Amino acid sequence: MKPVLSIIILFLTLSVSAQERMSLRTLPFTLQSNEKVYVASVTDKRKVKSLGIQEKINGEKTVLFLKDGAEKAIEMFYGESLKKDSLYQPVFIELKALNVQESKRRMNNGIVKVARVHVEMSFFQREAGILKELYTVKHNEDEVFGLYERAELYATHEKRIRAALEYCMHYFLKNYKEVTSGVSADFIPLRENEKIEDKLGQWFNLVTAKGMGSRYFQGYGISYTGFVDSKKGWIRPYETSFEVTWARNDVAEENGYEEVNSFVFRPELYFFYKRLFKGTYASMSANIPVGFELLEELSGDTSFNFVIGIGASQGLRCIPWQKSGLVFGIDFFQRLETSKVYRFDLGVEFVLGINF
Repeated sequence: MKPVLSIIILFLTLSVSAQERMSLRTLPFTLQSNEKVYVASVTDKRKVKSLGIQEKINGEKTVLFLKDGAEKAIEMFYGESLKKDSLYQPVFIELKALNVQESKRRMNNGIVKVARVHVEMSFFQREAGILKELYTVKHNEDEVFGLYERAELYATHEKRIRAALEYCMHYFLKNYKEVTSGVSADFIPLRENEKIEDKLGQWFNLVTAKGMGSRYFQGYGISYTGFVDSKKGWIRPYETSFEVTWARNDVAEENGYEEVNSFVFRPELYFFYKRLFKGTYASMSANIPVGFELLEELSGDTSFNFVIGIGASQGLRCIPWQKSGLVFGIDFFQRLETSKVYRFDLGVEFVLGINF
């Protein structure tokens, strides 16, 4: 699977014509340990040597690289703070992963963008002429930006790379005495943050239309849903919808009306997805409908009725194509509203839309 993934990434990299080489500034950082070590060499073990494909401020996609290559750039960066000395112990580094990412994410204040640098590196020391692995660390350096702060996000990738590299070195030096005291033929390297998520979750934009029906009414609606995919736990999407419904003829007449049309904005109160398997999600929501009814009485007079209440739904969403394509699903809903023709109702919605 990994060779296939590497080929796909390489193909995507080659399909983007623009390339940019980012200079990693060799700024010193404060050492929290007095261990007498220096970085003798850095070996880049990544299959794909770029930092990833990013969108520039003007919308152009570009492949990012470190100027002079990751090996030289990282060695020079560490060399500014860990000076080489013949009396110090040389440390050898293998770079397993280094990339920059960005994705939208829902937070308490709305939808934001998150920029991430993911790094994984292993530290080695020579013993009896053989390099022995001492410590492996994974780290994500994340930063949150406003939805439209593209210039600030793009311009600060380099700062996050330095912060991620600094983190790795701090943790290695913090545990240096512990790992070196246990170096032997059967020594098992220590690992830090081995279980962290390597990638930011993919952000889905769904625009869907729904047809709905119940004992009292029928109608349609349109919704926007945005969420970050996650294999584990509950997903908290952002969703809002607008609905147009009309009471069934017999229901309207039973209540003394010729027609009852409803126009309701339904912002979410609580909304959760649970990934069942790739592309299929269970959904649960609670919402507060706000709108009005336009009532035409049998006499021909018209009036308005303010509508507010509380609603809930449970259903399924299927997103067969992860990048873009059709979305379909079904919801079963329950609602309690200040309608003139009902107080409590339940029914079903059939959903069809697009993912982009």
